[in-house]
Amino acid sequence: MTSRRVFGATPFNVPGEFIGIDFSPDSKRLWAALSMGDYGSSHVVSFDVASGNAVGQHKARGHLRVVHALPGNEVLLGGWGIFHRLSAKGAGGWTMEGGQHSRLAGVSADRSRFVTIEDNVAQVLDVERHTVVHTLKEREGDLYAVAFSADGAWFATGSSKGVVRLFDARTGKEQAKRKSTMVAALAFSPSGGHLLLGHGNGKVELWDLPTLKPVKPFVGRHEFGKGLGPAGCRWVGFSADGTCAYSLGNEGLVRTWSVPDGDEGPTLKVPKRHMQGPVTALSPDGRWLACGSTQGALSVWSTQDRKPLAGEAAPSPILGLALTPDAVVAASNKAFVSWDLGSGARKEVEANFAHTDVKALSSGTLVRLDSSSIYVEESLSEESREAFELVSYASGPFALSRDETRIAAPSQERAQVWGLKRALLQADLVHKERVRACAFGPEDAWLATADDALHLWRLGKTPERIRDIALDGGGQVEGLAVSPRGWIAASVIDIDRDDANSWLLLVDPRSGETLRKLKRPDAVLGQVFFAGDTRVVVADSLGRLLHVDATDPANARWLEPVPEDASPTSLVKEARPLARRGDTVAHVGPDGSVVVETLKDGPLDKGAPFLLDEEKEPKGKKAKNVLAQKPDGLFEKRLEGAWFLFGGRFREATPAFREGLLKELGAAVAARPDAKITHLVLGTGAAASVAEGLKAKGATFTELSERHFMELLLPTTAEALAMLRNEVKDGEARWNSWRKRYMDAHGEQYPVPLQGADLAGLKLGAYLLLVMDFTEALLQGADFTKARLSDTVFRGADLREANFSKARCYRTVFSGANLRGARFEGAELSSNRFDGADLRDVDFSGAKMNYVDFRGADLTGARMPDNAKDSKYDEKTRWPKGYKP
Repeated sequence: MTSRRVFGATPFNVPGEFIGIDFSPDSKRLWAALSMGDYGSSHVVSFDVASGNAVGQHKARGHLRVVHALPGNEVLLGGWGIFHRLSAKGAGGWTMEGGQHSRLAGVSADRSRFVTIEDNVAQVLDVERHTVVHTLKEREGDLYAVAFSADGAWFATGSSKGVVRLFDARTGKEQAKRKSTMVAALAFSPSGGHLLLGHGNGKVELWDLPTLKPVKPFVGRHEFGKGLGPAGCRWVGFSADGTCAYSLGNEGLVRTWSVPDGDEGPTLKVPKRHMQGPVTALSPDGRWLACGSTQGALSVWSTQDRKPLAGEAAPSPILGLALTPDAVVAASNKAFVSWDLGSGARKEVEANFAHTDVKALSSGTLVRLDSSSIYVEESLSEESREAFELVSYASGPFALSRDETRIAAPSQERAQVWGLKRALLQADLVHKERVRACAFGPEDAWLATADDALHLWRLGKTPERIRDIALDGGGQVEGLAVSPRGWIAASVIDIDRDDANSWLLLVDPRSGETLRKLKRPDAVLGQVFFAGDTRVVVADSLGRLLHVDATDPANARWLEPVPEDASPTSLVKEARPLARRGDTVAHVGPDGSVVVETLKDGPLDKGAPFLLDEEKEPKGKKAKNVLAQKPDGLFEKRLEGAWFLFGGRFREATPAFREGLLKELGAAVAARPDAKITHLVLGTGAAASVAEGLKAKGATFTELSERHFMELLLPTTAEALAMLRNEVKDGEARWNSWRKRYMDAHGEQYPVPLQGADLAGLKLGAYLLLVMDFTEALLQGADFTKARLSDTVFRGADLREANFSKARCYRTVFSGANLRGARFEGAELSSNRFDGADLRDVDFSGAKMNYVDFRGADLTGARMPDNAKDSKYDEKTRWPKGYKP
């Protein structure tokens, strides 16, 4: 490997998750406690503040969460029920155990006293001998915060019920008490004249000492944003001269306040890689402010100019990577970040919610997953518009087809295959458990998916399940790949263990046989790819690329031997992503940075690819997919002659729901096992003997999970169109009845395939159409008067001259649709998307608009309402003549 480049690497960083920080008494060192994924031990590291370099690291027993620096480069460490004092060389000064819920809560300014809290009891102890000096009990709530004054004279506590008490630190006697709202943080001013309070409701107060009276007009507040509610205050502190107060809130801002006036000053924005309310420390000399709680680098700023001491670190944790000709892109649960491969220039776009992922086409176009939304964009941009949306939140990384025309995305208990060009759903594959990964086979002829097993699907016009393959050893799939010829590689972790136990499986898709299981106890294995047919490359939790020689899959071997002294319980349990483009590969390094390096392909297997054609299936191996191969006929003919038997408990498929629908579809329900049973539906707690009993009676049946059964009872596309077109008796009433039963049992999701359907000119206003997907449907002249269209999708649909008068449209998607001449008089339009839509001559008069997206829309000649509140638009938006938003 050559040409190694690193992006997002900064000072104040080592492998592990930072969970506690503190400055040394002389402000020259920053100490941090780290979790390495093992609850039996932790690490403590010290950084030189001037350079950001790590200058010392020690291991300590217990899952430690708090660190306080002592003179002479010693430290005091605390976890739940355990406390250590370590010398400068890491040797144990003393160890003390406390109650199960006791924790280290603070130290005095001279570092001679420390405080532990357990529920409503605080103990003040001597650092040298760890003997108890005072025991203080709070009678009103549990204790949440403590603080010592700079001169050691005062000690304060704050409780969950808002009670603040002031004590004489030498005698332990209470001097004053005041009640407010829940207290989360306390700090004394350097002079000892004021006490700063941070409250759970986001309020920041300054109280006089020793009276504990609020100083007016000082009242600060932390809020998430306009109208979004208060953000709890998590930390407070003072500048060295006492003229400035600091507070950190859950909105991710460190705010500054003048003392004693309370005027708000400049703010510091905490990077999104940190968890909400990260641990925070202010150096004793007041020059530096630091935040932690991240698997990436610590953040350290100068309090004088508020500038960071280091550049922007990579986001954390990184969930996906992509390589374009010019950039490397990382996806995390808080942000998407790209770096220019030449200049290193950084660009960041906020993410909404995990799971996130990103892939790049050979052209350089990015395909980006953000929760359930898919974006297709030339480069990372905040202005990009959603191309389409998955049925539910993503549950793992998506896969890009080999011809780059479609993706396969895990969406909870489904794997969805979407065409990228037209944003059309091509396959909706239902699973029993949450889907974790997908991978396309040779020539995109089939798809491999993983939940608690591997599943192979033939991707023809009608997707068909080929077979299910049990995971050797169980576990959870973290990475899935298929070689050019068709061998399957899956990295698997043991989710029931506290260590890094994981393994790689090599599987023959033709038979479902696991050819090789390669264990890896020294790291957690992440995503995987094939370099040719003969080499497998896996990213691991130690920031390495591990290689497997798979020339003969049945005798595959690690090229990096497993160390004999591997210590799996001292590792960060974080699987890592991969990206590949030609001979270049990107992965996550040991410290969470992004590493880009060269990797040559291994040779290709000259044998014919495993296309898993139907006629080539081994005898007895084909598995029927009752969902994809729906019987001919409509309604009562669809399940005519079928007998269903139910076993176990059902959350959704209750008797009240299932028996009426089955009867309408021509099926019958059996009360007991019988040879005539054709379908066995098993719920939670169903006995395994039920299936065996049916076989003993000679029954030939299909076994279904509750989820598959619920899918089977959905209307087929033909049935749905017949009802929507009123081609069957009482079509409207029948649709609404069917839909309502599903809503009562299953919620609003109703995944009936209606993309591209021809419903032009129909009266649809009385139909229950919320959360339906009419992408590219033909709906010219359709009447949706008074329809309820919450979360309904009309992306790219032909809606010319459609009537939406008095319709209730909430989060309705009209992106790219042709709505020319449509009517929306009196409609309620809230959080709707019209981005890129043709809205020429549309009548919006009288419509109630809130937060509507008109970016890129053409509204030439449209009639607009008097008030379009908080609408989005851009330079491509074309407004009616004389209209100003």
